[in-house]
Amino acid sequence: MQPSCCRYPDREELAMEDRIERQITIDASLDRVWELVTEPGWWAPTDQPVRIDRQPGAITVRDSSKWGQFPVAVVTMDPKTYAAFRWASQFPGEELTPGNCTLVEFYVSPTGEGVKVRVVESGFSILDASEAVREAGLESNAGGWTQELAALAGRAVQAA
Repeated sequence: MQPSCCRYPDREELAMEDRIERQITIDASLDRVWELVTEPGWWAPTDQPVRIDRQPGAITVRDSSKWGQFPVAVVTMDPKTYAAFRWASQFPGEELTPGNCTLVEFYVSPTGEGVKVRVVESGFSILDASEAVREAGLESNAGGWTQELAALAGRAVQAA
């Protein structure tokens, strides 16, 4: 079941690139990586600890003096394999709506070298914003995911 902040793009809206995909293999246990990946909004730094609710439909607000407030909604979780969230990265301080959030999906799988984490963020083409804002968000988040996955690996290995 999709939260109310979701909508699907029309064919014309898919003219711009709409998807970021990055992955990393982490030398840590599946349990440790899963615990970190399923924290809603773990990729958005906060100034204060946040209450974590991993139930579908739950909303966690990530608050940073540098970046602003970002609500993150849990869409679904399939134990130790898949977690999906919605967030409004281009609209700090706003509640999630059908026109301001992207879908962030994490695919987690054990490998011979550790745990592979693949992130896919999509929905930029249907944001209710100018093309320039949509493209800037895609570009910014594309670079951000590389950094955030490296930070995730550091946290997972540090605690292992």
